[in-house]
Amino acid sequence: MKNRMLISYIVTLLLLVFAKPQSWELFWAGLAVMALGQAVRLAASAAIVKSKTLTTTGPYSAVRNPLYLGTMIMTTGLMLMLSSPADLPRTAGLWLAAVAAFGWIYYVTIKSEEVFLLSVYGKDFEAYAAAVPALLPTPAGLAGFFELSAYSKEVFRKNKEWRGLSATVLLAALTAARIHYGF
Repeated sequence: MKNRMLISYIVTLLLLVFAKPQSWELFWAGLAVMALGQAVRLAASAAIVKSKTLTTTGPYSAVRNPLYLGTMIMTTGLMLMLSSPADLPRTAGLWLAAVAAFGWIYYVTIKSEEVFLLSVYGKDFEAYAAAVPALLPTPAGLAGFFELSAYSKEVFRKNKEWRGLSATVLLAALTAARIHYGF
Protein backbone atom coordinates (compact mmCIF):
# COMPACT_ATOMS: atom_id res chain seq x y z
CA MET A 1 0.00 0.00 0.00
CA LYS A 2 1.61 3.20 -1.19
CA ASN A 3 0.13 5.57 1.38
CA ARG A 4 0.37 3.21 4.36
CA MET A 5 2.57 5.52 6.41
CA LEU A 6 0.52 8.65 5.68
CA ILE A 7 -2.74 6.88 6.54
CA SER A 8 -1.16 5.45 9.71
CA TYR A 9 -0.01 8.92 10.79
CA ILE A 10 -3.47 10.38 10.18
CA VAL A 11 -5.19 7.56 12.10
CA THR A 12 -2.74 7.91 14.98
CA LEU A 13 -3.26 11.68 15.08
CA LEU A 14 -7.05 11.21 15.13
CA LEU A 15 -6.76 8.67 17.94
CA LEU A 16 -4.65 11.13 19.93
CA VAL A 17 -7.11 13.98 19.31
CA PHE A 18 -10.24 12.06 20.28
CA ALA A 19 -8.78 10.17 23.25
CA LYS A 20 -9.05 11.47 26.79
CA PRO A 21 -6.24 9.61 28.59
CA GLN A 22 -6.32 9.94 32.35
CA SER A 23 -4.79 6.86 33.94
CA TRP A 24 -1.14 6.76 34.93
CA GLU A 25 -1.47 3.01 35.56
CA LEU A 26 -2.64 2.44 31.98
CA PHE A 27 0.03 4.84 30.74
CA TRP A 28 2.85 2.83 32.35
CA ALA A 29 1.35 -0.51 31.26
CA GLY A 30 0.96 0.84 27.73
CA LEU A 31 4.50 2.20 27.73
CA ALA A 32 5.84 -1.25 28.68
CA VAL A 33 3.84 -2.84 25.85
CA MET A 34 5.07 -0.15 23.42
CA ALA A 35 8.66 -0.84 24.49
CA LEU A 36 8.17 -4.54 23.74
CA GLY A 37 6.79 -3.70 20.29
CA GLN A 38 9.66 -1.33 19.64
CA ALA A 39 12.14 -4.07 20.65
CA VAL A 40 10.54 -6.40 18.09
CA ARG A 41 10.82 -3.69 15.42
CA LEU A 42 14.44 -2.94 16.33
CA ALA A 43 15.33 -6.64 16.07
CA ALA A 44 13.55 -6.98 12.73
CA SER A 45 15.21 -3.89 11.29
CA ALA A 46 18.64 -5.27 12.24
CA ALA A 47 17.92 -8.51 10.35
CA ILE A 48 16.10 -7.56 7.14
CA VAL A 49 18.07 -6.83 3.99
CA LYS A 50 15.37 -5.04 2.03
CA SER A 51 14.92 -5.65 -1.70
CA LYS A 52 18.06 -7.79 -1.98
CA THR A 53 17.21 -11.14 -0.46
CA LEU A 54 14.38 -13.12 1.10
CA THR A 55 15.18 -12.69 4.79
CA THR A 56 14.28 -15.86 6.70
CA THR A 57 16.58 -15.70 9.74
CA GLY A 58 16.36 -14.03 13.12
CA PRO A 59 12.86 -12.71 13.79
CA TYR A 60 11.94 -13.64 10.21
CA SER A 61 12.32 -17.31 11.11
CA ALA A 62 9.63 -16.82 13.76
CA VAL A 63 7.17 -14.69 11.80
CA ARG A 64 7.12 -13.38 8.21
CA ASN A 65 6.24 -9.83 9.22
CA PRO A 66 8.04 -8.98 12.48
CA LEU A 67 8.09 -5.26 11.67
CA TYR A 68 4.28 -5.30 11.45
CA LEU A 69 4.02 -7.50 14.55
CA GLY A 70 6.10 -4.91 16.41
CA THR A 71 3.83 -2.15 15.11
CA MET A 72 0.75 -4.08 16.25
CA ILE A 73 2.23 -4.50 19.73
CA MET A 74 3.17 -0.81 19.82
CA THR A 75 -0.34 0.18 18.74
CA THR A 76 -1.78 -1.98 21.52
CA GLY A 77 0.49 -0.16 23.97
CA LEU A 78 -0.57 3.23 22.64
CA MET A 79 -4.22 2.27 22.91
CA LEU A 80 -3.69 1.21 26.53
CA MET A 81 -2.07 4.58 27.22
CA LEU A 82 -4.97 6.42 25.56
CA SER A 83 -7.69 4.42 27.31
CA SER A 84 -9.97 6.06 29.82
CA PRO A 85 -11.64 3.87 32.45
CA ALA A 86 -14.05 6.74 33.20
CA ASP A 87 -15.24 6.89 29.58
CA LEU A 88 -15.63 3.32 28.39
CA PRO A 89 -17.80 4.13 25.33
CA ARG A 90 -15.13 6.53 24.00
CA THR A 91 -12.38 4.03 24.77
CA ALA A 92 -14.27 1.19 23.05
CA GLY A 93 -14.86 3.38 20.00
CA LEU A 94 -11.19 4.31 19.79
CA TRP A 95 -10.10 0.67 20.11
CA LEU A 96 -12.60 -0.34 17.42
CA ALA A 97 -11.36 2.44 15.12
CA ALA A 98 -7.72 1.46 15.69
CA VAL A 99 -8.36 -2.24 15.05
CA ALA A 100 -10.40 -1.50 11.91
CA ALA A 101 -7.96 1.05 10.47
CA PHE A 102 -4.71 -0.74 11.22
CA GLY A 103 -6.22 -4.16 10.46
CA TRP A 104 -7.19 -2.93 7.00
CA ILE A 105 -3.88 -1.13 6.39
CA TYR A 106 -1.74 -4.13 7.27
CA TYR A 107 -3.99 -6.72 5.65
CA VAL A 108 -3.73 -4.86 2.33
CA THR A 109 0.00 -4.21 2.80
CA ILE A 110 0.87 -7.81 3.68
CA LYS A 111 -1.16 -9.21 0.77
CA SER A 112 0.52 -6.79 -1.64
CA GLU A 113 3.99 -7.61 -0.33
CA GLU A 114 3.30 -11.34 -0.55
CA VAL A 115 2.33 -10.99 -4.22
CA PHE A 116 5.60 -9.13 -4.83
CA LEU A 117 7.71 -11.65 -2.88
CA LEU A 118 6.09 -14.55 -4.71
CA SER A 119 6.84 -12.91 -8.07
CA VAL A 120 10.49 -12.36 -7.12
CA TYR A 121 11.32 -15.45 -5.05
CA GLY A 122 8.76 -17.97 -6.35
CA LYS A 123 9.02 -21.42 -4.76
CA ASP A 124 11.42 -20.17 -2.06
CA PHE A 125 8.76 -17.74 -0.84
CA GLU A 126 6.03 -20.41 -1.14
CA ALA A 127 8.05 -22.76 1.09
CA TYR A 128 8.80 -19.94 3.54
CA ALA A 129 5.14 -18.86 3.70
CA ALA A 130 4.06 -22.46 4.28
CA ALA A 131 6.53 -22.90 7.15
CA VAL A 132 6.39 -19.52 8.95
CA PRO A 133 3.23 -17.76 10.21
CA ALA A 134 2.46 -14.27 8.89
CA LEU A 135 2.04 -12.34 12.15
CA LEU A 136 1.75 -14.45 15.28
CA PRO A 137 4.79 -16.59 16.05
CA THR A 138 4.44 -20.01 17.60
CA PRO A 139 6.24 -20.52 20.92
CA ALA A 140 8.81 -22.73 19.17
CA GLY A 141 9.38 -20.03 16.56
CA LEU A 142 10.37 -17.44 19.16
CA ALA A 143 13.86 -18.97 19.29
CA GLY A 144 14.54 -17.21 15.99
CA PHE A 145 14.63 -13.88 17.80
CA PHE A 146 17.72 -15.08 19.65
CA GLU A 147 19.78 -16.08 16.57
CA LEU A 148 22.45 -13.45 17.10
CA SER A 149 24.15 -14.23 13.77
CA ALA A 150 21.04 -12.90 11.97
CA TYR A 151 21.63 -9.34 13.13
CA SER A 152 23.86 -6.66 11.63
CA LYS A 153 24.71 -3.17 12.87
CA GLU A 154 25.19 -2.04 9.28
CA VAL A 155 21.77 -3.32 8.24
CA PHE A 156 20.24 -1.70 11.31
CA ARG A 157 21.75 1.68 10.42
CA LYS A 158 20.60 1.44 6.79
CA ASN A 159 17.01 0.70 7.82
CA LYS A 160 16.77 3.90 9.93
CA GLU A 161 14.55 2.44 12.63
CA TRP A 162 15.55 5.35 14.86
CA ARG A 163 12.63 7.20 13.24
CA GLY A 164 10.16 4.73 14.73
CA LEU A 165 11.87 4.97 18.10
CA SER A 166 11.60 8.77 17.93
CA ALA A 167 7.88 8.51 17.17
CA THR A 168 7.41 6.18 20.15
CA VAL A 169 9.09 8.66 22.48
CA LEU A 170 7.01 11.53 21.05
CA LEU A 171 3.70 9.63 21.40
CA ALA A 172 4.54 8.69 24.98
CA ALA A 173 5.51 12.27 25.85
CA LEU A 174 2.32 13.70 24.31
CA THR A 175 0.16 11.18 26.13
CA ALA A 176 1.94 11.83 29.44
CA ALA A 177 1.43 15.58 28.97
CA ARG A 178 -2.27 15.05 28.23
CA ILE A 179 -2.68 12.99 31.42
CA HIS A 180 -0.64 15.39 33.55
CA TYR A 181 -2.31 18.57 32.29
CA GLY A 182 -5.75 17.08 31.68
CA PHE A 183 -6.16 18.13 28.07
